[in-house]
This record gives sequence, C-alpha cells and structure tokens, in this order.
Amino acid sequence: MSKHLLTVVLLLAIFGLLVIQRFSLPRELPVRIAAGAGEEAGYGFGEDLRRGSIIDTKDGFLELTIGVELEDLQSAQIHVWMSRNTRIELVRLFEDELILKLHRGRILVSNQSIVPLMVKTNFTSSVLMDDLVSLVNYDFLETIHVMPIEGSVVVQTQASDEAKLSPVALSIHETTPVTVETIEINLESGSDWDFYSWTEQIQRN
Repeated sequence: MSKHLLTVVLLLAIFGLLVIQRFSLPRELPVRIAAGAGEEAGYGFGEDLRRGSIIDTKDGFLELTIGVELEDLQSAQIHVWMSRNTRIELVRLFEDELILKLHRGRILVSNQSIVPLMVKTNFTSSVLMDDLVSLVNYDFLETIHVMPIEGSVVVQTQASDEAKLSPVALSIHETTPVTVETIEINLESGSDWDFYSWTEQIQRN
C-alpha cells in the first residue's frame, strides 16, 4: 500500500470516529432566560442559550433555567440566578453532565435534579446535587466564596487531590498560597441583599 493511500485511509478512519463521537453524544439540555430585573442585560425572556454561550450582566439580574423548554419553565429543576456584573459560561449541558464556569461575580444555583451540576472557577470545582448554593468569584482577588444555603457542596481545589463535602460557607484563595477558610454569611446584609431578596421572591412564586 502506498504512503498516499495509507494517509487517505487513516484520515477517513479518523473522520469516521469523529462523526461517530459527534452523533453519540448525550442529548443537550435547553437553557432559557426565565426572568430578569434591573437594567436591560441584552437578553430577552425565553431566549434560547446553547453550550459555549457566555452570559454577562451589568446592573441587572437574570434567571436561567436548564433542562426545560419555554412552555415548561415552572417545572424546571435547575435554576441559575445571576447578580449584577457577573459572567458565566455554559461549558457542558448534556443530560448526564452539567458544567458551568463562573468567570466573575455572584450566582445562586438550585439543582433539584438527579444529575450533579459542577460550577468551575479558575482553580476550584464545586459540585451541587439537591442543593441551593451561592458562589462568588472575586476574580481580582483570586478568591471565591462557596456558600451552601440548603444542603452541602462538594469542593475540590487545584492544590488538593481530595474532594471535600462542606455544609458550611468557605472562602478559598485559589492561587499560591492556596487557603480554605470557613466564613460566616448573612445574605440580608451587604451590597447584594437585593439580589437575594429578588431570588427569594421568585422562588416563592
């Protein structure tokens, strides 16, 4: 067999494997803009977002739902609320794998589904299932806060090979020297009290 023919065969084989892999991926879950408040963030109610999308807020709040179409928003089991000046990325949205990246800002996440939801920052992974958790990425300080409100969260830093289950709020300095400390939280005080008040009102409705 000539080298040219062998190269063609190898390329066809690789292409075939890529096609098989592409069409064997699990179903991608829909993400919808379910609510908003404050300054117009540039997104419309019911807007469809896809894997790879990066969502930014400015002076307003947004609510995203994962896993349901527009007509079924009330039955959503996964909600992501974004505070002002926040950026997230929809990394993986498959029915057996859910990953978001919090680039900066503050979010509140409720995951009542049977699929774990992972929220990544630069050097930390937080996994939620049947939980309500708030996360903050102070990117300019290289520090994050992971704050379970209901349930616990599994946290793993880049500096540790071991994931730890935490029912309490943590402050994590992500870069050297990596530190993990417990913190006290009061969501009714501070500059973001109105964000949590807004999310609580939505959850009651």
